[in-house]
Amino acid sequence: MKSIADIHCHLLAYVDDGAEHTAEMEEMLTSQAEQNVEVICFTPHLRTKMFTSSDDDIYRRFVQAEEFVRRNQLPIRLYVGREYYCDESFLKRLEFGGILTLGGGDALLIEFSSRYDTDTICEYIRRTEQAGYLPLAAHVERYPAIGAGVDQVKRLIDAGARIQINAGSLLGREGLRQKLFCWKLLKLGLVDVVASDAHDPKYRPPILGECARKIETKMGQACAQKVLWDNPLQILSL
Repeated sequence: MKSIADIHCHLLAYVDDGAEHTAEMEEMLTSQAEQNVEVICFTPHLRTKMFTSSDDDIYRRFVQAEEFVRRNQLPIRLYVGREYYCDESFLKRLEFGGILTLGGGDALLIEFSSRYDTDTICEYIRRTEQAGYLPLAAHVERYPAIGAGVDQVKRLIDAGARIQINAGSLLGREGLRQKLFCWKLLKLGLVDVVASDAHDPKYRPPILGECARKIETKMGQACAQKVLWDNPLQILSL
């Protein structure tokens, strides 16, 4: 892969459970550049009583990241969004405003409680679409309600969602079940985006370069380009 886009990651420092400090952020940005990641959309969590950094905080850290990339002449274009936890507060944002979309387009990265059943997840997806946004369902392989059920993923798609899976899951870092499930979804053409969901340099690092090579080997270059470049850029409206 000559070019990779990562539209789900937690590289910004001090804003959620991602990079703990500036040095970690800079290390991961450098690693991304070394792996041919040319587009990054930061997606800090927003979740009631857990991850509550304001959009202003996000933009301040975003400027720091831009300065680092510019100063070190890294060939990366940076964008910002959020990963929204679907709850009542999220629904209020849909109704009254205060939404930070992916790269300023019309897509929202949304995640769900592990306690939600598929009906509840689909209802949040529909509500997001009805509010005028394109729902991108984060790391669908991680939700117990979805399990290893391809039909459950199809229900999310029918409700209006685009589907994102994590590179670490695809490479087996989250266990064999998630690995097999992710490859099955990819082979069935049900995956729109593979992203890093990177949080730190050691335990949840950005590994899209390795993932790209694996997808190219097993599925071909066209598939890798679709889920790692073409679709992410389309979702960012680039």
